[in-house]
Amino acid sequence: MAKTIKTIDQNLIKAFAEARNGLPAMVDQVQDGYNSQPLRFHFDEVDNKDAFDLNPVSWQVFFLEMQNRELALAYEEDGDDPYFYEFVPANA
Repeated sequence: MAKTIKTIDQNLIKAFAEARNGLPAMVDQVQDGYNSQPLRFHFDEVDNKDAFDLNPVSWQVFFLEMQNRELALAYEEDGDDPYFYEFVPANA
């Protein structure tokens, strides 16, 4: 059974992404007239079939956005899909 990890630790988040050759990015999309700029990772090994553009950002910008939105990274340790993650409320 996979263990779910929820973290705001920048070193763990960066290690998660870098272990999968992932880079920090933000999605350039507008929802209901609001530029939501959701956070994502860009993984070279995974074919991105999303219908929106990923814009690379620095780790500094990425972590600042996580902090401003009060988000944490959740992922499964040893799960079926090593690329699966989601951003969840940090204080929930």
